[in-house]
Amino acid sequence: MKLLLSTVMLISMFFSTHIYAQETLPTKHYFQFKVACYHTSRQAGQTVNVYVRYAYKNGIQESEYPDYRLLRESVMNYMEPTERFPEATFWEILAKNMAEELLQKYSLAAISVQLDVLDNTSPQAYEPGDHGPTYTIGDIPPLDIHH
Repeated sequence: MKLLLSTVMLISMFFSTHIYAQETLPTKHYFQFKVACYHTSRQAGQTVNVYVRYAYKNGIQESEYPDYRLLRESVMNYMEPTERFPEATFWEILAKNMAEELLQKYSLAAISVQLDVLDNTSPQAYEPGDHGPTYTIGDIPPLDIHH
């Protein structure tokens, strides 16, 4: 009987400690998406992969989760030249503005945007080697995707 009581106490201590530890662990809630091989007229015609990862604010309500397609649509608005961001706009400027707009517009705690401009050896649009910026705001690991 004494052994049974000791075993029950040990098990209950383990589970109460385990449950307490789970409740106090910090949590992060991320979502990410990719726009693959987008052919843009920017910089004389380039192909770009766009990666976006974001962290939700702690305590976000189910009704506050944004549909990622809306964020994707916002990103796509930067992929072709505009009056504000003409054809020769640096990729770094585009990534920065994408991230800032998404963070401001949606219920996000942090964001990282990576533009991966693919190798283009065409004489009209020569940009050798895969290259591009990563722009990160907030407490989230910067994207660093290589294919």
